Amino acid sequence: MERREDFIISEEIVEWIGLKKSEYLSKIVSLQLADDIGFEEFHQFDSFIPNTIEFPDKVFENPEDDQRVRTYLKSYTEKSGFHQMVIGVLIDDKQSNADVFVPIISFVSKKSNLIKEFSIGRLISRPTLN
Repeated sequence: MERREDFIISEEIVEWIGLKKSEYLSKIVSLQLADDIGFEEFHQFDSFIPNTIEFPDKVFENPEDDQRVRTYLKSYTEKSGFHQMVIGVLIDDKQSNADVFVPIISFVSKKSNLIKEFSIGRLISRPTLN
């Protein structure tokens, strides 16, 4: 996946991303169980984000508010096992004639019930089974 540092996002999209981030965070906090990885620990898993996006176990795409929301999911055995989700929006880059993935939020959980709540939309990618 190509990385771009110079992509400019409209104020409207920036505002929409902020609202979605608040909405998703509220949902995570309300559904999270007491014995799960706490919100304050999520940053300790940031180093896994590139791998989750580049080599996901599953990818979902869901239309929300006239935007294409994409969710990358990967399960890891490190740190006693956890699932990581990276949720973002696909924005059309007319300059390169490609989609740019702009992250909204990422989180980790040991609980599959929380992961299922965010595994919505059309499944567009999953691992090949032998």
